[in-house]
Amino acid sequence: MVRKGKKAREETAEYSSPKPNPPPHPPTFNTSKSLNLRPKIYIRGASTNYRRKNLRRIKTTPQIGEQNDREQDFDDHVLVLDQPDKWCIYRVPSKLRKVNEAAYTPQLLSIGLFHYGKPELKDMETHKNMYYKNFSARCSKKDVALKKFVRARQEHILRCYAGAIELEKDPVDIIVVDACFIIELFLMNSSETKNHENDYILRSPWLRKAVEQELILFENQLPYSLLQELYDFAVPASCSPHSNELQEQEQAHRNSSANHDQQDCLPCHPLRSGDHCIDVPKAEPVPDCTDAPKAEPVHDHPFLKLTCEFFKDYSKGKSVKNGVKPKHFTDLVRHFLCPEEEMTFVHNASPIKNIYAVRKLRAAGVKFTPLHEDGYFIIKGDEPTKCKFNLACFRNMNLKLAQFCVKDETEFVIRNIMALEQFLYPDKPYICNYFLLMDQIVDTVEDVDLLVENKVIVNMLGSNEAVAKLVNRLCEQIMEDKSCYADVCKQLNKHYENFWNRHVATLKRVYFKDLWTGSSTILGLFVLVFSIIGSIKSLKS
Repeated sequence: MVRKGKKAREETAEYSSPKPNPPPHPPTFNTSKSLNLRPKIYIRGASTNYRRKNLRRIKTTPQIGEQNDREQDFDDHVLVLDQPDKWCIYRVPSKLRKVNEAAYTPQLLSIGLFHYGKPELKDMETHKNMYYKNFSARCSKKDVALKKFVRARQEHILRCYAGAIELEKDPVDIIVVDACFIIELFLMNSSETKNHENDYILRSPWLRKAVEQELILFENQLPYSLLQELYDFAVPASCSPHSNELQEQEQAHRNSSANHDQQDCLPCHPLRSGDHCIDVPKAEPVPDCTDAPKAEPVHDHPFLKLTCEFFKDYSKGKSVKNGVKPKHFTDLVRHFLCPEEEMTFVHNASPIKNIYAVRKLRAAGVKFTPLHEDGYFIIKGDEPTKCKFNLACFRNMNLKLAQFCVKDETEFVIRNIMALEQFLYPDKPYICNYFLLMDQIVDTVEDVDLLVENKVIVNMLGSNEAVAKLVNRLCEQIMEDKSCYADVCKQLNKHYENFWNRHVATLKRVYFKDLWTGSSTILGLFVLVFSIIGSIKSLKS
């Protein structure tokens, strides 16, 4: 038997028995250069165990050999992100995306976290960084101050994203550059000089339109509240393009307040007991009216004005209602296109599927007229009107539709707004309802021809067949649970299924379609009547 030394016994034990695994260290979110970490951010749906707790984890994966450098507590990096009421930026579902993937995917630049780092979008990163540097120089805010401002709102920003995100970079760095790029772009677009010869984006109408379209994509968004707060924090009042206008409004408000005489205020007297009241202690005197705090004048936010000016093709001079807070640019554009008046939505337990096409409704006497109102994408069906003699066989129905201008970018904008409504506005799907009804009444090119003839559709694509295909494709994979046009659909079906409506409309269309045809018809009737009278007289004689 050979006795082994202590060192030999330790070496033998080292190879004979496996080492116990070291206790797992909690991951940290420390991107300091001293640790030389390469942050890899995950925002994922939780596993089965964590889903019970409604948690999502944001973690970083350090490089090999740096496991011992992590010392922070894991609880500091658990964020409760599974809160659907906070989500406002979604990934478009795969079934809906397959209908037209290019309509939902950025082709030029990435904004936010969903599409960052894609190779086909890296060309614009250099220009975004240039805009970021120009913005930092404009507002005299250092890079550290801007990042600190965004990092303080990091948790709120990440709560807005619903879906899995995998990044190789600190999300704060991404968000700061994107937010400053957008604000600087809007400031340059609103500059008084309008000299954009040295601006990479604004000097090219095609590139500006492409960037505008990319900023409307549902997956390519930042929270609007972040942009507005960052604008207030970084942009001095003197640098705002609308600073003079706001100062004039403030001065006018102060002048009107100064001229307001104290006697015009309500009398400020203490309470007095009445004859039929019990003893009530005297109330404290009300402060003088002139000392009361004055209500702040209601002004549009300067950044909101910049935004509306950049998206002027959709705003059409409309302003955002008081109290309406857009979640992002897609939501803002939807607000511009929705009707201003509230409409009643009916739950579609049994949706109306048998709606007749435009050509058949036209044959039954339905008139199609464009609706010129501030709100887009609205349909109104007037009650059928009878003739002066109150004859039911001479009823007319007028269907008023919002004028629909079809351009090259129309499909991209409408698809993203409809996807937005599927997630955020299932109870008020104005845009989805409009195009679902249009999809049912437009079947062929002849239907589009009639709507173009009546100026309901303004075709800037050149081909009515292309418009018909566009309308029929827009509603694929779109779910309809509620509709604000249920009554309109019932009126249309009831009008078409009336026997007299169809035949009287055919009579008017064939024999009274214009002045000459109507004159010939009336003349023929007179000839027929006189011929019958002459024949009767000749038979009697």
